[in-house]
Amino acid sequence: MLRYYEQNGLIKSMRKEGYSYRVYDEANLKRLQQVIVLRKLQIPIKQICIILNNPNASEVVDVFKKNIQELDSEITALSTIKIILDKFVIEIEEIANLNLDLDFISADSVLEMTRSLSLVQKNVKESITMSHLLKAADVLNKLENVRVVYLPPMTVASFYFSGENSEEKAWQAMTDFVKQNNLIDAKPDLRVFKIAHQNATGNNFGDEVWVSIPDTLAVPSAFHKKRFLGGQYAAHVLDNNGFEVALGLQDWINESEKYQYDFDGNLIRVDPPMNEIDSFGGMHLDLYEVLNFNNFQKSDFENQIDYLTPIKDYIISEEILEEIPGSKEKCGFKASIISKNKFRILGFTKIIRGDESVEGFIEEVRRDGRLDILNNFRKPGSPILGFGSHDLDSQMQGGWRYTICLAESDIIDLKAFMQHNLYIEKIDASRWLIFEYTKADIFDDHAVCPKLGYTWNGIISGSFTATPDGRIWKPNPRDEAEMTSVVYGWYPIK
Repeated sequence: MLRYYEQNGLIKSMRKEGYSYRVYDEANLKRLQQVIVLRKLQIPIKQICIILNNPNASEVVDVFKKNIQELDSEITALSTIKIILDKFVIEIEEIANLNLDLDFISADSVLEMTRSLSLVQKNVKESITMSHLLKAADVLNKLENVRVVYLPPMTVASFYFSGENSEEKAWQAMTDFVKQNNLIDAKPDLRVFKIAHQNATGNNFGDEVWVSIPDTLAVPSAFHKKRFLGGQYAAHVLDNNGFEVALGLQDWINESEKYQYDFDGNLIRVDPPMNEIDSFGGMHLDLYEVLNFNNFQKSDFENQIDYLTPIKDYIISEEILEEIPGSKEKCGFKASIISKNKFRILGFTKIIRGDESVEGFIEEVRRDGRLDILNNFRKPGSPILGFGSHDLDSQMQGGWRYTICLAESDIIDLKAFMQHNLYIEKIDASRWLIFEYTKADIFDDHAVCPKLGYTWNGIISGSFTATPDGRIWKPNPRDEAEMTSVVYGWYPIK
């Protein structure tokens, strides 16, 4: 996602040899914080570029005024909707003891009010504190108009390039191939896809472009003929805020009761299978489809690209924990594997930055009573979870998120527990490695997992520490019983 900001000239990263993450100096971290605040205020990327790269104050003011006008329009629309809903409540309450007749919904007065509604994005008013702004943004950034599509199997010509300007060079090679073979006329149903060879941290390992071709067409040596297997995808138009579409689709899948992310089968659903990236999290499985390719390079044509995420039907299944034979010999710890259904976590969260630490956050929740709240509401024997994760907010604030929480199924009185100011996140269905170790052990899930031949799934944003005794603080090294108490590590895998 940060790569998208770089492509728009908002930030610049540096590279350190042998280090897989992007590195940003203090000036670019400050710029990142400015960008995220402006995005939380619903300002589009194009306008953010104007604001941050323009010394002309009047032009910046014009951008803000335009957004204020749009908000005024949305507020007016919501006010009208509220009036209509209030009227519905009054009508229903008046006839509550009679058979409900919904003809009042067509009443002339209501129809007149609905005519004044414009098709604007729904919005909300919040106070101007950052915490409320983040909560408002979570609501506002939920994607609408997500489509579930089926892509048919097809033969494709593939061109891959790794190096500087890989996306542009791969695209140019493919457009030349299309022209040379007159594919727009020869194949009216032509389809074009782009694949970014990226790992979980956004590190780029090259770019690939596909174009559908007749089965019998020969391809030059620089290209490869492949068979795309197709399948079911969640799709959304990729606009100027592409990173939010990607995150929004993930959230949509997490919240869905019908679909889950599809990690099964080979990478990108193509034959011959694509090689996995030998890097943290492996390769992302998402596609980009360029629609209306024959018009795509015309300057006066509005480009349209679909962001496609592989999904499958979500079926609740029995969760069976199976021990992995020989795991302790291979990685040093007893390990099991389980396919878990979707679940929600509820608890208290903090973005860890700079000199801050998880231990410091744990002490905070001990001192202020939040840990007592978790222990009071958890079922006997169920663990307190620590969830270390990365998301857009934590990235932009130069840190990572740590959440001390309970699984929803482990909460005694959910309604009462919800009265506290909780952080809530839904975790998608996935396979998980479950490692068993003690508080005295030095355990690194990212290092241990590959020793068993598995790769982090790259979609679930972190891993869990499950502490059955609820004593999540650093143990006393002199207390043998405490040091040898069991802890479990949950690690999501493809």
